[in-house]
Amino acid sequence: MKNYLEYKQVIVTGGTGGIGSEVVHLLTGAGCNVLSISIDSKDKRKSLTSKTGAECIYLDVTDRAAVMQALEPRKCDILVVAAGALGQTGTLFDQPADTAQRLVDVNILGIQNCLQAVVPGMILRDDGHILFLGSVALYPSLGQPIYSATKAAVHSMACNLRMEAYPHNLRVTEYRPGRVRSGMHAEMFDGDHAKAKRRLYDPVTTMSPAEAAEGIVWALNQPPHLCVAQLEVMATEHVIGGVRYKGM
Repeated sequence: MKNYLEYKQVIVTGGTGGIGSEVVHLLTGAGCNVLSISIDSKDKRKSLTSKTGAECIYLDVTDRAAVMQALEPRKCDILVVAAGALGQTGTLFDQPADTAQRLVDVNILGIQNCLQAVVPGMILRDDGHILFLGSVALYPSLGQPIYSATKAAVHSMACNLRMEAYPHNLRVTEYRPGRVRSGMHAEMFDGDHAKAKRRLYDPVTTMSPAEAAEGIVWALNQPPHLCVAQLEVMATEHVIGGVRYKGM
């Protein structure tokens, strides 16, 4: 397939995370100039830079002023919004207030902050591509009620932005993966990775972060006249309807 990504200026939020870091690897390999932003440790950012050549900086997407200062001056051809929070497992009526607020701040308002920083420039240049990392959890998902609600909001935001950007040459993609073995699910169990592995990863064959990233980059690397508006990718054992997993 032809490489339409070479020399593109790309910003990846959550760029040192499981999926985000794999996206950075693939995009730098395709010849992109990548800025990775995250709140992970300096060592983690330094390691990603040494492996990929990407510029990696600390930036909290929930800090609107910092996001505007860091991103607004930059030319951005592609924005991949992969930063996200999952929160604790539970029901809609027992979520801690601070957990619920964090999910809204990161998964919804954090995206809006980044859009405000980069979309006006894309419209001015009449060129750009925004990829939202959504989730099949936008369908009612037991154990992840606030996260599910925020991913439904991401779906709505992607649809709205696609309409708002018309008739400018700005592509908007919503990428919805099923369960990905990214380690993020430890959040559901107070950071207990062993418990997340035992309950959510080991019983089924899940997607790897690298597999999820390949779908993202495929969607980004389409000819300029094509837009992958929505793409949903799941493991074969994963079916939507509750959400249920074979063998569980």
